[in-house]
Amino acid sequence: MHASKTLNVGIVGGGRGCKAVMDMILTEKLKRLRMKVVGVADNNQDAVGYVDAEKRGIFTTTDHRDLYKLKGLHMIIELTGVEAVANEVARTKPDHVRFMDHVAARVFWEIFQIEEEKIAHRKRAEEAVRETNVRLNTLIQAIPDVVYFKDAKRRNQVVNRAFRKLFGLRQSEIIGKTDDALLPPGWAEACRKSDEEVLKRGRTLHIEEKTTSEEGVETFFDTVKKPLRDKKGKVVGLVGVSRNITQRKQAEKAALESERRYRLVVDNANDSIFIVQDGVIKFPNPATSQITGYSLEDMVGMPFVDFVTQEDRDMVVERHIKRLRGEDVPTTYSFRTINNKGEQVWVEVNAVLITWEGGPAVLCFIRDITPQKKLEAQLQYAHKMEAVGTLAGGVAHDFNNLLMGIQGNVSLMLMEVDGTHAHYERLKSIEKQIQSGARLTAHLLGYARKGKYEIAPIDLNHLVEETSHTFGRMKKEITVHQDLAKNLFAIEADAGQIEQVLLNLYVNAADAMPGGGALTLKTRNVTHKGMKGKLYAPRPGKYVLLTVTDTGTGMYKRTMERIFDPFFTTKEMGRGTGLGLASAYGVIKSHAGYIDVGSKKGRGTTFSIYLPASGKKVERVAGSAERLIAGTGTVLLVDDEETIMEVGKELLELIGYRVLIARDGKEAVKIYRKHQDAIDVVVLDMVMPGMGGGEAYDRMKKINPDVKVLLSSGFSIDGEASDILDRGCNGFIQKPFTVRELSRAMEKVL
Repeated sequence: MHASKTLNVGIVGGGRGCKAVMDMILTEKLKRLRMKVVGVADNNQDAVGYVDAEKRGIFTTTDHRDLYKLKGLHMIIELTGVEAVANEVARTKPDHVRFMDHVAARVFWEIFQIEEEKIAHRKRAEEAVRETNVRLNTLIQAIPDVVYFKDAKRRNQVVNRAFRKLFGLRQSEIIGKTDDALLPPGWAEACRKSDEEVLKRGRTLHIEEKTTSEEGVETFFDTVKKPLRDKKGKVVGLVGVSRNITQRKQAEKAALESERRYRLVVDNANDSIFIVQDGVIKFPNPATSQITGYSLEDMVGMPFVDFVTQEDRDMVVERHIKRLRGEDVPTTYSFRTINNKGEQVWVEVNAVLITWEGGPAVLCFIRDITPQKKLEAQLQYAHKMEAVGTLAGGVAHDFNNLLMGIQGNVSLMLMEVDGTHAHYERLKSIEKQIQSGARLTAHLLGYARKGKYEIAPIDLNHLVEETSHTFGRMKKEITVHQDLAKNLFAIEADAGQIEQVLLNLYVNAADAMPGGGALTLKTRNVTHKGMKGKLYAPRPGKYVLLTVTDTGTGMYKRTMERIFDPFFTTKEMGRGTGLGLASAYGVIKSHAGYIDVGSKKGRGTTFSIYLPASGKKVERVAGSAERLIAGTGTVLLVDDEETIMEVGKELLELIGYRVLIARDGKEAVKIYRKHQDAIDVVVLDMVMPGMGGGEAYDRMKKINPDVKVLLSSGFSIDGEASDILDRGCNGFIQKPFTVRELSRAMEKVL
């Protein structure tokens, strides 16, 4: 430090020694020292030096660490005489601040005072020296640390009581001897080297010394050695102060070992572990880096809230503040974080309030639960779709029964009139409306995965080409692009249902592009391995992927989450039922496939459909012309709906059959047992109170294994009807049906 610069000093210990030091520094005789006391610290605010400092306008505090914050602080002088305080100050002080404990400080000031007194008061020099030596000797003897003075030949001139006690020798056995005669060889050699360093170079040394007894016990000393000079500045000896720091070293060693074990556990933990104090992250472990994506160096000091999503930030901050206040808050809860890629990660935190480095902090244990949350979302979505599907199927069944009553009566009336009748066109119009209603219920049944399916191996490319060609002619303002894979796997599906799915997607895309745009249709062969990151776990195997991409208005995330819900639509009133995409979802699910949607507002939408591949060859199925086929024989008509029973009886009689009536399954079995020889076929409703169609069929089959049964239901062939057909039932007809459809079904069964 430059000689002309003022040395700013902070004093720890506000007792008499503190006041004495301040008095000396502020006297005129020590003007050349250029020293300034800038702060005093003591737990006792009534201490003499503390009170004196307050009167002088010097900064005072009860916490010595506050001195470190003083601007321009150069040195700390410790005057408490308490070893623990001196050790704490030496350990915690800033690196740029020098440290002088009370022993060295007092020795230094006493020696300096002697020299100043000699210069200023030559007449009282001898008396001052004697008085100083008495005080110095008293001070040295009272100091608990080992203190010694040596001459230029390293011979001990003055030692204190602590020195004599350490070696168990009398003063006469020590004075005039070097360390070579007093200390073990190793320690003596180390002392010789450090003494010569001080004597030859004239500089102060602060070193750590260690000695080992014959029993192997290690003793550590914190030693300061300072050169002593004569009037001309020549080094004539040295003064040394050694403090036994064995306990401190043992504590440090234990702390290091404890920290090593702690780091071993924490660094190898699977969960993220870190401390949050003053709102920032401290001591994150490697698992924290894996979750956040940031390096450990980057995370230290980062605000913890930066890792929490905006949606969850208020909740997390509120609980953190309450926890610091000691309020009762959940110790374990979950929230969403953001990694360095901007991705959301669900985590579960276990937070514990602790004291860290003298202040409140929160110890956090965090676990990545993103896979668990995805599974929960899958289950919730599946339960939701299943519940809504059940509701949709029930509504469609009941509605089909209502339509059946209307369709039956219309069919009967149309059979009695021709095109010249005044009501003929109205009846035909009613029949068209019934067909429209039937298509609506078909959508519902498709969503509920209870649609009417005729499964066969088909070529998806062929369906795409046909449907897109038709769509393109209708919507000339939309350009259709095809990118269809060659050698595309066949799929086992109902061509009509898949065709309806495609048309629904095309129409949905057209609605999103009111001013025109581009529609891109792409097919590819894929496997389950390429279907990662989905809300579902695809079954292993080969799949055919169809993507339908438009350049339309796109959707917000909230809209995408509801896009497959029945009756959900973004169209204005009267322009859509909200069943198109819902039925598409149900149809694809019924075919053991998957359907996804991806979109961003203003950037278009892509629907992705995955259908299981088939190893079978593609089949072509030809349709049949609609005609009325007359029949003969006796029919047992079973239905719990009175209207359907009445109209069904008339339709069958119109075709040419004799009809017996049963209003539930139990009555049907009873009648069949009585008239089995006369009954040629049973038209059996599937869903009835009490005994349903399935049980009634099984009982009649026991009565007569060759019984002929035509199932009739507002539901479709899928599900329970399919099971009954597998048990030997002869045919199925879905309500509502026309008289011609009924005649063909009866012919097929008979």
